[in-house]
Amino acid sequence: MNRFTLGIVGAGNMATAILNGILKSGCLNPDEIIVSDVDGDKLKAISEKGVVVTFDNELIFGQSDYILLAVKPQVAKEVFKDIKYKNLKVISIMAGISRNTVSEMFGGARVARIMPNTPCLVGKGMCAVDAGDFDEDGRKLVSVIFSSLGKIVELDEKYFDAVTAVSGSGPAYVYTFIKAMIDEGVALGLDEKISETLTLQTFKGAVKMVEERTTDVDTLIKNVCSKGGTTIEAVNCFAENNLDKIIAEGMKRCEKRSKELSGNV
Repeated sequence: MNRFTLGIVGAGNMATAILNGILKSGCLNPDEIIVSDVDGDKLKAISEKGVVVTFDNELIFGQSDYILLAVKPQVAKEVFKDIKYKNLKVISIMAGISRNTVSEMFGGARVARIMPNTPCLVGKGMCAVDAGDFDEDGRKLVSVIFSSLGKIVELDEKYFDAVTAVSGSGPAYVYTFIKAMIDEGVALGLDEKISETLTLQTFKGAVKMVEERTTDVDTLIKNVCSKGGTTIEAVNCFAENNLDKIIAEGMKRCEKRSKELSGNV
């Protein structure tokens, strides 16, 4: 892969996680990266990584082969209203803003759109990637950058509302279940720290077994449920209260809201 310069607009938590992933992977050197933000404290912290920092977005767009947009989508048009450069190659992680909208914002720019989730902050993220506008080198660059944050899946942007409902918002569903288990463990008499340790390790182990399974997930469930035993009582309670339907309805509402925000309805 050829060497490129990358400009990052935004220095928030996700932008910093992406920067850390880039530097860890070695796909770009610090002196090949320039970061802009309005927050001087954030830029000062980032400058310690050896990258160039600036308050001037014009510098980013004028000197970078690729530009990564990591600003809040609701302020994007205002932030970029005075940018007039042509033939830009833009990587956007802005939720709810389509490739076409970003392209029009910059006068026909080539755009790769990425849908990351918050576990990217700890290197265990899931990113959906549509880099179909880019050439081979551009697609490789995007792949290397976001693979450094966890896993990626390449698919057409038209599926991104569904991706939002699964992996984009999914961490909150998992946190909700984890919290409920920890809280009930405490209600049953366990020390809170003990309940948390039991719960978190159970999630880690269960995920590992799903990843390494040689059968379907239904069979894994059945393997824990002895007839007339303890687990089946909880699983039957979940079924009686339509837990699967509750989860499905929540995800449908999430996808619907994603479509509304991105103008796909």
